[in-house]
Amino acid sequence: MDSQFSSTSQNDTNFGDSKLDPNQVVPLYHQIYLILRERIIEGHYDTKPLPGELVLAEQFNVSRVTMRRALQDLVKEGLVARGRGKGTFVKPRTESRNSSLGQSQLLSASAMRLQASGDSSDLQLITSKRILPPPDIATLLHLPSDAIVEKLIRIRQLDGQPVAHLTSFIPQDLSGRICRRRLREFPILVLLEEAGVKVAKARQTISARLADASVAYALGVPVGAPLLAISRVAYDENGRPVQVLKGLYRPDRYDYRIELSRKQAKGQSSWQHVNEVEFAFEMHQQDMTHF
Repeated sequence: MDSQFSSTSQNDTNFGDSKLDPNQVVPLYHQIYLILRERIIEGHYDTKPLPGELVLAEQFNVSRVTMRRALQDLVKEGLVARGRGKGTFVKPRTESRNSSLGQSQLLSASAMRLQASGDSSDLQLITSKRILPPPDIATLLHLPSDAIVEKLIRIRQLDGQPVAHLTSFIPQDLSGRICRRRLREFPILVLLEEAGVKVAKARQTISARLADASVAYALGVPVGAPLLAISRVAYDENGRPVQVLKGLYRPDRYDYRIELSRKQAKGQSSWQHVNEVEFAFEMHQQDMTHF
């Protein structure tokens, strides 16, 4: 029976610092897949063969069927190749992730405009309705619990492939000023600015989240797949919150990059970010339904 694996080490591989959780919504095979994928990307295997299927199954303390499923997903993603009697080998990376113009589109923007380029991708409107806000949203928008907000859910696509699941909450008096037909074309902040709202600043946090059933379906990923989560509150020039944005991004198609400079202050060096932020929506020549 599949269970939490032990820290047995073979072939210079030690998975003791990674734990499987049989109680997670994420299947065991997908947890194993994520662990192996991370080690491959970090270069632990280079182009050497991975340990055999049976050896890996013993190390993870799972059935051979579970182990085979995890390896199959690595094959589908194009990270490894398997040959009968030859083993499982990591595929060499012949080019950097962003070297091909046909496979990636780079966009530059300030931190205020992260997620705000409407030129390189399309927006699919999924939901537009007026609701009583959840308590956390009401707090972020500085609204009473019985206030009405508009909830908008959109899917950002690049070349017809889903990149991000975007949920916006906007105070009712502001949402009524937005041009509805342009919701499929432009970011919310752009539409608010067109309606006369003077957006001045934003507070943003970046974290991680697992995909639930509805988000997984919309983004074409397995339930429980890891996503990059970006939460942002935008404020007008008077300090009023005008939008709460919850963005969930596929990490295989989205990069977040900040340029840092080394500064001296009070005799000590520290990193400080420069104003410009670069991010990339990336398309890869692989099975897009897997990470």
